[in-house]
Amino acid sequence: MGVLATLGVWQGVTIVLTLMASALFGGRVGQVLALRLPAGQPAIYVKALLLMIVLQALVSVVQYNLFHHDMYADLRPVVRLFGEQWVLALLVVGVGAPLSEELLFRGFLLSALANSRVGFLPGAVITSGLWTALHVGYSVVGIAEVFLIGLYFSWLLWRTGSLWVAIVCHALYNSFIVLALRHVPLPT
Repeated sequence: MGVLATLGVWQGVTIVLTLMASALFGGRVGQVLALRLPAGQPAIYVKALLLMIVLQALVSVVQYNLFHHDMYADLRPVVRLFGEQWVLALLVVGVGAPLSEELLFRGFLLSALANSRVGFLPGAVITSGLWTALHVGYSVVGIAEVFLIGLYFSWLLWRTGSLWVAIVCHALYNSFIVLALRHVPLPT
């Protein structure tokens, strides 16, 4: 519980500091962080989620075929961490992480880089790389998956103009993982 509580506090601090920095640098926090509703909603959320499921299925097939011996290496420590605290894990991993990480990496940093000489595509690669560094304890397969999903979340921001789509997809992605770890037995 201590690790999850610490992560939750860290996420709260990250959210507050990102909102404050956005206010200092741009004035209107909602505009700086692209916190506007996307055109075509709720259909855009459904399309983004369906595409995420397809992409995740493709990544899983590649992972299984290339690295099936290592597929569960990342999960055993996480299952032990969550233990009986899966509700807290769901809040921290399924809500806190998507909000704090998307606000900081794609809302603030990617928006700043995209509006600079760096541009959007290099900015997406840079911010996805930085975001992936948060997950440094993962296997090579896990790191590649995190980097790819980071690029997907960046593309969602670019495509829809709304950070909310990336936040919702990230939240559902993480929540599914927590629930799967809670209910799906892992091989030994």
